[in-house]
Amino acid sequence: MGNRLPNPRRVKTLRTYDVTEAARQLGVHKNTVRHWLQDGLVAIDSRRPTLILGSALREFLEARRAKLKQRCPPGHFYCVACRAPKAPALQMADYLPFTPETGNLRGLCPDCNRFIHRRVALAKIDLVRGDLDVSFPQALPRVGESGSPTVNCDFEKES
Repeated sequence: MGNRLPNPRRVKTLRTYDVTEAARQLGVHKNTVRHWLQDGLVAIDSRRPTLILGSALREFLEARRAKLKQRCPPGHFYCVACRAPKAPALQMADYLPFTPETGNLRGLCPDCNRFIHRRVALAKIDLVRGDLDVSFPQALPRVGESGSPTVNCDFEKES
């Protein structure tokens, strides 16, 4: 049992579940399912055992997940440690390309000093960056790409 949100896709919509089956299917405790019934999850009727339609359970879980979702406004990245959207420290970020079209914006969280990232298409970077100062670091040349490669003279034999 973890502290993660249960995945609504694990619920079969055309099936009915009792409290124990729903808990087992979602990997939560059966008291958690009972709390959901108090919080608005609709049971089929008031008789025992309590039966829940799979479609109602899935809709309830998707609504809970949508309510907790936090969109990042322009100029903000989601910090996993703080669990909130944050503007990078000093309003500065680096663009790190993955492909010619996409990359990550990387900055520092002002609260926990960890790296925070946001995936972005290069074509849409102006929409995402807001008022951030974004730098585009140039990659250092690799050894094979340099004009004058270093020579290791330790392997030469003395004559």
